[in-house]
Amino acid sequence: MKSDIEQFIKPLAIDDTTVHALSHELYRTFQHLSANSLTSTSGGTNLRVGFIELLGNDISTNGENGINGNGVNGKPHDSDAESPSNIRRVLEKSWPILDVLKNENADSLFKWIGCCIAEVVREGCEVFNLPRDQELPMGVTFSFPMVQNTLADATLMAMGKGFAITSRLHLGTHLINGYEKAKTPDLPPIKVAAILNDAVATLVSFIYQSKEDSTNKAAMGLICGTGSNATIPLKRSTLHKDKQPGEVKVLNGDTTDDIKIAVNTEWSINGTAPPLHKFGLVNKWDTRLDAEGEAPGFQPLEYMTSGRYLGELGRLMLLDYLEHHLNIAPDTLPQKLTTRFGLTTTFLSHFRPPNAAALLKKLEAEFPESTAKAPFRWTEEIALILYKIAKAIEVRAAGIIAAAIVGLLACAGDIPFRESLQDGTNNHTPEAEKGPQINLIVGYTGGCIVHFQDYLADCQKFLDSIIRTEFGDNAPVRVSLSPCHDGGITGAGVNPLAVLRNWGLRTTTVMTTSDNDARPHGQDYEPVSERTALLGGSRGRYTQEPEPIAIPRGNGLYNDSESDDLDPNEADLLVARSYTSGASGLAPEAFESAMLRGRRQSWSKTRQASLTRSIASISPRPTLNGHYEEAPESPFSDVDTNGGDLEAATNAAHSQKPMPAFLIDTDRRRFYIVFLSIMFTHFVACFDGTIMASSHPVITSYFRSSNSASWLSTAFLLTSTAFQPIIGRLSDTVGRKPPYLATTVIFALATLWCALAQSMTGFILARAACGLGAGGVLGMGSIIISDLVPIERRGSYQSYVNIVYGLASASGAALGGLMADSLGWRWEFGIQVFPIVICFVVAFVAIPNDLGLQNKHQTFREGMKTFDFRGSVLLTTSTTFLILGLNLGGNVLPWSHPFIIASLVIFGISFPTCLWAESRHERPIMPLILLHSSPRANIIFSNFIASFLLNAILFNTPLFFQAVLLTSATKSGLYLVVPVATASATGTLTGFLISYTRRLKWPLTLGTLFYLLGTLLLSSLRRGWPLFAYLLCLVPSSIGQGFQFPGTFMAVLAASEHREQAVVTSTLVLWRALGSVLGVAFSSLVLQNALLRYLMEYVEVPEGKGVEWKMALVEKVRESVEAVAALPDGPLKDQVVASYESAVRLTFLFLVGFAAVSVLLIMPVKLPRLGARK
Repeated sequence: MKSDIEQFIKPLAIDDTTVHALSHELYRTFQHLSANSLTSTSGGTNLRVGFIELLGNDISTNGENGINGNGVNGKPHDSDAESPSNIRRVLEKSWPILDVLKNENADSLFKWIGCCIAEVVREGCEVFNLPRDQELPMGVTFSFPMVQNTLADATLMAMGKGFAITSRLHLGTHLINGYEKAKTPDLPPIKVAAILNDAVATLVSFIYQSKEDSTNKAAMGLICGTGSNATIPLKRSTLHKDKQPGEVKVLNGDTTDDIKIAVNTEWSINGTAPPLHKFGLVNKWDTRLDAEGEAPGFQPLEYMTSGRYLGELGRLMLLDYLEHHLNIAPDTLPQKLTTRFGLTTTFLSHFRPPNAAALLKKLEAEFPESTAKAPFRWTEEIALILYKIAKAIEVRAAGIIAAAIVGLLACAGDIPFRESLQDGTNNHTPEAEKGPQINLIVGYTGGCIVHFQDYLADCQKFLDSIIRTEFGDNAPVRVSLSPCHDGGITGAGVNPLAVLRNWGLRTTTVMTTSDNDARPHGQDYEPVSERTALLGGSRGRYTQEPEPIAIPRGNGLYNDSESDDLDPNEADLLVARSYTSGASGLAPEAFESAMLRGRRQSWSKTRQASLTRSIASISPRPTLNGHYEEAPESPFSDVDTNGGDLEAATNAAHSQKPMPAFLIDTDRRRFYIVFLSIMFTHFVACFDGTIMASSHPVITSYFRSSNSASWLSTAFLLTSTAFQPIIGRLSDTVGRKPPYLATTVIFALATLWCALAQSMTGFILARAACGLGAGGVLGMGSIIISDLVPIERRGSYQSYVNIVYGLASASGAALGGLMADSLGWRWEFGIQVFPIVICFVVAFVAIPNDLGLQNKHQTFREGMKTFDFRGSVLLTTSTTFLILGLNLGGNVLPWSHPFIIASLVIFGISFPTCLWAESRHERPIMPLILLHSSPRANIIFSNFIASFLLNAILFNTPLFFQAVLLTSATKSGLYLVVPVATASATGTLTGFLISYTRRLKWPLTLGTLFYLLGTLLLSSLRRGWPLFAYLLCLVPSSIGQGFQFPGTFMAVLAASEHREQAVVTSTLVLWRALGSVLGVAFSSLVLQNALLRYLMEYVEVPEGKGVEWKMALVEKVRESVEAVAALPDGPLKDQVVASYESAVRLTFLFLVGFAAVSVLLIMPVKLPRLGARK
C-alpha cells in the first residue's frame, strides 16, 4: 500500500533541483511580464474594523535589530508564535461579507460597512473617551485593485471575488457616506486619512516594523492565505515606460536612477503558467480544479499555493484514490466529501499525526458515515493516505513559492543570479568578500503559510537550498522568512503612519491624552508643511495633487547615520507608487495603487510609546477556506438613497478602456449572425406554438377527432416543459452547440411530421416532438445569447427577444386559420421546415464549438459520467404526470378518473424522490440551492407566481365576459388584445430600461405591485360598468407581467455565476411553465367549487320542479357558458349570472393572496447594480 500511494502522489513531487531550475525560469518570466491589473474572480471576504495603537520602537527582545539569522525573528521556522510588535490592534471586530451583500449595489454594501465601522467607533468612544465633536482619522486597506490619486484618495476598479459592484467607485466617498448614513448624532465624524492595497500594505508595514541595518534588508512582502501575492520594490528603469510614474520626487542625495517602484505582482496572474507547465508541475488534478473554477485558466500559481483550492485539490485527489485505487463506489461516500469545497483547507492544515488513530477520529468527526445501503467506513489506512496527500500538496506549494520568491528577488537585483544554469556554480563571491552576508528578509502573512502542515518550514528549506545550489558555501545573500501578521495584511502598520502626518490638524481626535498644544506627549513635531496640511484637511475634494515620492536608496526606515532622529521621508516607501503586474499580451487595465504625497517632517527616534489610536477599516480580506460564518442579514434595500454625491463621484472617475462588446472574444459580425439566426428560430418556434389556437378546429375535424383537441396543447406543453432542465444541464456537459443543433433537427423533423401525419394519434405524437424541439431551441437560444452578451447589455437583447416573441405569437394566432383555409392546414406546418433548415446551417457554421463547456478538457464519455441521469428521469416523470393530471383533470377527464388520480399519485411519489436525489448529486439537473437560497429562490418563486397569476387571469377573464356580461366568444377574445398588447409593450420597454438604469430590483418590485393592484381590481368586478372600466381593470396585471418576466430573468442571471446560467435559465423556465399549468388548474378548481356553492345558494327551484331539475341545471351551466346565454331572460338567468359573478370575484380574490406573497418575496431581495460597459 505504501508504494501504491507514493506512486499515486508522484505527480505532485518536487525536489531541490526542480525548485532551483524553476526559480531561474520564473526570474526570466518576471523580467518580461508587463504590468497589468486583473482581479480575482472568487474567494471569501471579511470586513475587519478596529483601533490601532502605536507602541513605539524600543520593545524588541530579539536582539539589537529584532532579527535573528537563525529561524524567523529568533524563533524556529515551525513556530506560530509572533515576535513583539510595535503595533497593537484593539477593539477589533470581524464580519464575513456574505453573498447577499456582494450582490447588493454599492450604496447598500457601503452602508453595511458604515454600520460596522459605527459599531466599533461607538465602543472606542466609550473605552477611550474620545471627543464626539472632532473627526476621527481612518486608515483603509482593500485587497482589490484601485487607482490611487493621493494617499487618501482612491478609485476602486472591478472588485472580483464574487462582488457584483460596478467599477470606478470613489472609495473614500462611499466609505464616508456609508458611515454618515449609519451613525447616530452622538458619534464623531470620520476622515479617510490613508487608503492602501493590502499587498502594498504588507510590505510597507513590515518595513515599518523591521529594524534594518547594513546586513539585514526588508526586501519583500508575501501574502499566502486565501490568495497568494507578493509586493517587491523594482527599479524604475526595469519597468515599461507606460508603467512608470509621470513625475516623482527624490530625497536629498538621490537621483532618479535610485528610484524603485513598489510593484504588487499578483505573481503576474497566469503569466507564470508556462514555467509551471514546463517543469511538469501542473497535473491532471490541477487541470480539473482549474477547469471547474469560476474563471478557468486563471492564476494557476494561486491554485497550487494557497487558499481553499488546496483543500479542494486534496478532495479531488482523495476521491480519485478511493474510487480508482480502492474501488469504493462514489454513491457510498459521505455527501460532504463529494460536494465541491467539502474538504476545507483549514481541515487539511491541521490534519497531521501524532498517530493514525488520531487522524481517523478527525476524519470521522468531519465526515460522518454515509447513509447509503452499503455505508462507507473510514479506516486508519485512508486517514494516512489523506495525510500523505495533504503533505504532498504542501511541499509542492512551498517549493513553488520559494522559487517565486527567489525569482522576484533576482528580478529586483537583490540576488545576483547567473544568466544560465549551464554556467555552473555562481561565482558572484566578490559581493561577499566586500562585506558581511546580506540577509534578505521576506515578511510573510496569511493562514496557509502559517498553519498548513509544515508550509513555512519547508518553504525556508527550499529557499536555503536554492541559495546553496546557486552560490555554494560563499553565498552573498541569505533569504529569511519573517512574520508580519500584526499590521501586515490588515494594513495596521501603514495606516497609523498616515494618521501621524495628519496630526498637525486633527491631533485631539486620535489621542487618548494630549498637551495643550495638541501634540502627543513626548514627541517632537516641527511645523506642518503646506503639503501636509493639504492632505490633512477635511474630507472635501483635494484641489492640488501631490507629487509622487519613490523608495529611497537606503535600507528602509532606518539609515546608517549616527543620529537618533529618524527622517520620516525614509519611511516613504509606504507612499511609493505601486502596480499590479500581469501576463504579457493581456490588455492592461488600470494600475493598482499610485501612492502620491508630499514630504513629511521629522520626529524623534527615541520617542516614547505612542498613545495614539486611530481607527483602521480593514476590508475585505478572504477567509482561509472560503466558508462564512452566520452573520446578520443586511436590512438595506436595492433602492438608491441619498446617493447623488456617490453617483457624481463615480462618474467623475478616470475614463476606462472600452471593454469588448461581446463575451468570449466574439466579433460583432459573428455575433449578429448567431443572434439573427436564433431570433429567426425563435420566431418560427413561437409561431408554431400559437398556430394551433385558430387552426385546431380544422385539424381535429379533418381527423374526425374533435374530442381529442385538448391533447394537442397538452402534448406540446408537456414536452416543451419537462425536458427544459435536462437540455440546459446537458449543455454544460457537452457545450451549447450540440443540444441547440439537435433540438433544431428535432423541431424540423417534427414539423414535417405534423405536415405529413395520417392519423390523430400520429399528429398528437408529432406535436409532442414539436414541443421538445421548440422548447429546446427557445431555451438554448436564450442560454447562448446569455453566453455571448454581457449581463450589462442583456436587458436590451431581452427586449429584442420580447419583440420577436410578440410578433410571432400574434402572427401565429392571426394567420393560423387563414393559412388553413387558403393553403390547407398541412402547409402551415410544411412552410416552416425550410426556414428551420436554414437556421440550422447558419448555427452549425457560426456557433463556437466549445461554447458553454464547463470542462473543455474532458471527453464526451467523461462528461456523461457526471451527468445526472437519475435526476433527469425523476424530474421528467414528476413534471410529466403533474402536467397530465392537472391539465386533463376537470377538463377532459373528471378529477375522480383513475388516470387523473394515478397521475397525481405518481407525481406525489416521484417529486420528493427527485428532490432527495438532487440533493445528493454533484451536478444536479435542478440544483436545490436555487430553490432555498436568497435571492435566487425568491426570484424563481416570484416568477412562478407571476406565471400562475397570468394564466389564471387569462383563463377566468373570458368566463366573466361570456357568463356575466353575456358577450360572445369573439368579443371576449378581442377584449384580451388590450392586456396582451400592454404586456408586450411593457416587457420590451423594461429590457431597455434595465440596460439604461443598470438597476434590477425596480422591475421586480413594480411587477409584483402591479400584479397585486390588478388582482384587487379584478376581484371588485361588477355588472353594469362601462366597457372601458373592465378593460382598465385588465391593464395593471398586464403591466406587472411586462415588468416581472424580463425582470426576473435578468435578476436571476445577475445573481448567479456565469457558468451557472444554463441550469438557472432552464430552472426558471421550468417553474414558469409549472406556474402556467397550476394557475389554470387551481383557479379552475376554485371557480368550479365556488360556482357550485353559489348556484346551490342563489338558484331557486320553480314550482312544479324538483331537486333533480335544479341539479341538472347546475350541471348544465357549469359545463358550458353558452348554456347561460341560452337561458330565457328572467329571474332564473339573473340568478345563474349572479352565481358566475360571485364565483369569478372569489377566484380573483384567491389570486390576491398569491400576488401578496409575491410582493413579500421580492421586497427583501438585494440585487446588484449592473456595471457600465463602454
